[in-house]
Amino acid sequence: MRTLAILGSTGSIGQSTLEVVKRHPDKLRVVALAAGKNKDKFLEQCRAFGPEFISLETEEDIQWILNSLEYRPDFSFGKEGLLRCVEDTPINTVVSAIVGASGLRSTEAALRKGHRVCLANKESLVVGGTIILDALRKGQGELLPIDSEHAALHQLLRGKESSSIRSIRLTASGGPFREWPLDRIKKATVTEAMNHPTWKMGPKITIDSATLMNKGLEVIEASHLFSLSAEQIGVTIHPQSHVHAMIEMHDGTFQMQASVNDMRLPIQYALLYPHQIQTPAPPFTWDQSRTWDFHPPDEKRFPCLRLAYQSLQSGQSASIILNAANEVSVSAFLAGEITFGLISECNESMLNKIPLQKPHNLDHVLEIDAAVRTDTKQWIEAHR
Repeated sequence: MRTLAILGSTGSIGQSTLEVVKRHPDKLRVVALAAGKNKDKFLEQCRAFGPEFISLETEEDIQWILNSLEYRPDFSFGKEGLLRCVEDTPINTVVSAIVGASGLRSTEAALRKGHRVCLANKESLVVGGTIILDALRKGQGELLPIDSEHAALHQLLRGKESSSIRSIRLTASGGPFREWPLDRIKKATVTEAMNHPTWKMGPKITIDSATLMNKGLEVIEASHLFSLSAEQIGVTIHPQSHVHAMIEMHDGTFQMQASVNDMRLPIQYALLYPHQIQTPAPPFTWDQSRTWDFHPPDEKRFPCLRLAYQSLQSGQSASIILNAANEVSVSAFLAGEITFGLISECNESMLNKIPLQKPHNLDHVLEIDAAVRTDTKQWIEAHR
């Protein structure tokens, strides 16, 4: 039985995870739930799954939940609540689905405890890098990706000698602007950027998909997860989003993983690995004509992808800088403070301006992250 703590339960990944849990009550049980500010959805989840421990962002919201529930779970709130979910509850599996670097400390704590961590929060690995992997080694737990591309790679690479792999390729839909001229992309509105052609996701990851920063972060994540160099990782635009990843063997042959566009597939794969059983997702059928397109990414349209490769080659500090700048600039775009084109300009300015340093521990990582956010906010203020 997998006993779960779901961090980010009201987001799209959290909600999809609970759908998988509902389908397999004999294999999966919710013990702890944590979310941010969506207390109404959180209350529904508590009533449906009866977690023993709950946490929200503020004490006021958690008290509202407690007053509304028909039973009395243990509880906390804020950063302490996230840590208590993974450290003080009888769980063996954590779904880390908090958006951004705020999920770093709880992910690291879960790995130190020896839990299986099903990682949707790619920023934890992008920012934490070797520190996250060190916690994995010391805790002797498991780290399984929930991103559809990395889950596909996990399946493709399973049982293969690393010496037999020449390269891997992540696919990207290309987002809503893959055919737009560059001048028009720079002036795109929030509504246009949120109109993703393939996936339904939260605001931050949807904007990252529109800039291709999401794919850049996935390149960095893949490097850490599978011990690959930047030169071994490629990106291919595949608008249909049915092929999720490819691997190239040294003999020149390729293997691909394909499935329907449904996040419940990689979520269930991570939760129940190594078992692959029926999911809530609809089956992929071959009784209709299909056309699959593959194109190289246009880095002039999407410079954020180039910046991700640059940061990966420059080391962990550069990835911390890029991720922090991107989180702040995306937030500013969503708030109407900067134009879409300034997201990549801001990210590049921070990456090239801020000196690199080797982070010593988790606290040092978070210090660098906080300093970058301050500098980025000043840049945005000057470019409004």
